[in-house]
Amino acid sequence: MDYLNKEESRNMNFKKFITVCMVLVLAFPMLAQTFSVSAVIDSTVLYVGEQTKITFEWSQPKKAKVQAPLFSDTIVSGLEIVERLPIDTAANGEIDLLIKQSYLVTSFDSALLFIPPQPFILANDTQYTNPLSLKVVSIPVDTTQKAIADIKPVYKPPFNWPLFWQIVWIQLLVIAVAVLGIWLYRRYKKQHVAKNEEVEMQDTRPAYEIALERLNAIRQEKLWQKGRPKDYHTALTDVLRDYIRRRFEINATEQTSAEVLQAIQPCLKEQKESFVLLQNILQLADLVKFAKYHPLIEEDEKSLSRAYSFVENTKQVVEETPTTDDDVTNQQA
Repeated sequence: MDYLNKEESRNMNFKKFITVCMVLVLAFPMLAQTFSVSAVIDSTVLYVGEQTKITFEWSQPKKAKVQAPLFSDTIVSGLEIVERLPIDTAANGEIDLLIKQSYLVTSFDSALLFIPPQPFILANDTQYTNPLSLKVVSIPVDTTQKAIADIKPVYKPPFNWPLFWQIVWIQLLVIAVAVLGIWLYRRYKKQHVAKNEEVEMQDTRPAYEIALERLNAIRQEKLWQKGRPKDYHTALTDVLRDYIRRRFEINATEQTSAEVLQAIQPCLKEQKESFVLLQNILQLADLVKFAKYHPLIEEDEKSLSRAYSFVENTKQVVEETPTTDDDVTNQQA
């Protein structure tokens, strides 16, 4: 009885083995069919310089990685790649992909070109495309209808006179506008300087009297109390620059603060305190005008006080000559 059971068990195992083998044999062609390659060319005959398209197509499992041949400049010698077109991928059933890679190609030599099978590798499996051929022919020229002519000389276009005169007139107009602008600027500047000189000639008072009068006007206006510190310090330094120009004959109105201090320093060798007063006024004014510094009201008032002191300390007093009896007699005569 045991012997029969063992014999039946062996028969069952053998049947299972045969069944598995048959399933594998039947499934192998189906697996092999999931990886296939082919190549197609749109035209097999071309004229020299014309273009055609070569397409490599392969089917593979979705998660598989196929190593396809790569071409950079040519497919084969004499067949140049014009453009590599984008890869086209489409589903081929539920588990497969159909991929197409196309190349736009051309040739400039008449010849019969042979494109050998190209390898595509999937794991340990290598598939080859079908071979392709392409015939490139030169463009026929019928010399009986039209004779071959010599090379024509270089064509020289006629001179464009309207464009030439247009450019000339535009340039002359630009030059005229520039000259007019320079003339008007110089005339304005000359009139402005002449007007200032006329005003100065009319005002023959001593420099310190003019400066003190303008400082009094600034003190009465009180710009620093009206939220206009920049205007206040500009007016204050303008008065001092004009005073220095009149008193020391230094062109302070056209100089920077550093240049003014450098120019006036030799004149104030014996008046170092006056030099320090002027230096403090100009430095604070530069901070307000250029560094957007907001001084305190006490600092504004102190600058005005320093300006008064500077003018008083450096003013030039003209001594009056005493009148004698002889002078009186001469005046009466």
